[in-house]
Amino acid sequence: MRRGLISWSRDEVPPSVLEGRVALFQEKIQATKLDAVLVYTSFARPSAVAWLTHFVPYWNEALLVVQPSGAPVLLASFSKRVHDWIRSVSHLGEVRSAPDLGRAAVNFLEERLPKASSIGVLELDALPWPVAEPIAKSRYGRGLVDATDLFAAIRQPADEAEIRLARRAAMIAVQAFKGIPTGAKRASQLLSALDGSARLDGAEEVLPRLAPDLRADATLRRLEGDAPLGERYALELSVAYKATWVRITRCVSTQAAPPSWRGAAARFVEAVEHLNEANLSSKVGPGKTVAWTLETCRGSPPLSIVATGETASRSALPGGSLACLSMQLALDDGPWLGGEPLILGSRGQPSRLLVS
Repeated sequence: MRRGLISWSRDEVPPSVLEGRVALFQEKIQATKLDAVLVYTSFARPSAVAWLTHFVPYWNEALLVVQPSGAPVLLASFSKRVHDWIRSVSHLGEVRSAPDLGRAAVNFLEERLPKASSIGVLELDALPWPVAEPIAKSRYGRGLVDATDLFAAIRQPADEAEIRLARRAAMIAVQAFKGIPTGAKRASQLLSALDGSARLDGAEEVLPRLAPDLRADATLRRLEGDAPLGERYALELSVAYKATWVRITRCVSTQAAPPSWRGAAARFVEAVEHLNEANLSSKVGPGKTVAWTLETCRGSPPLSIVATGETASRSALPGGSLACLSMQLALDDGPWLGGEPLILGSRGQPSRLLVS
């Protein structure tokens, strides 16, 4: 269950922005002659529905129904007592109670589409079976098609509203890093300070991963308990603000930062500038072992891997896309990790960091 405040600022995300995204999706739906597309949302997979409607679930699950025209309808497995809250934080045509989400979807389709129909489902293979089974066994089952590529085709590049939200999320993370306690000896002291700073600054969600002692292990991981902090450690913060996620990674030294880290940071910037829509790869100077990952949002997960140092991109990512680059360098005096959100370059122009 989410712990941050979920609200809708019409100034930050005007209704016209959401309506424009839905209209863009509906153009694709019309072009492919689908009668409707179902988009599943849950705590773990909120991003597609949030991008279309601004709705983010604290808990539970829902299905968004998008037809070729008209406002989207949300079938929500929530108590009716929260329907007013759902309407207050999202831009929808209708909210319907759906304790049995799969059966409610079939009933809705029978109401709107009484004849044989072709129904798209975003990430069809990932639709939970309790939701999918009633639909698959209904008369609409034979007409189900995967609409993942259809949605991905319009999800990026990012619009100005999303870029502003991502920049705000990044600034929340940067401010949290600035507030790291100088005398912190244990991970719990560090993580509680970061979480408190980010949430008081408006973050909806804060997911940290920590490598508590870089001299021992540079693996970033979620900590279930506590751990002592070494002289050098690395921290990754994934922050959500108004349903927009960014990921930032920093190395921290309790002593003076080594000169090699400045050089590593410069190499990271060079790698960012090397990236563009035609070249989803990242290179640094010879003699350095590098691991890197480029992530973006193209569906329900907040961030999905586009390319890595070992795997080239399997599909194009257009210039102007909002993405996050994470990198690890093996320096002479130990590992260095860094990560920043960026706007992917296009037409020969380099990518640029979202926050300098």
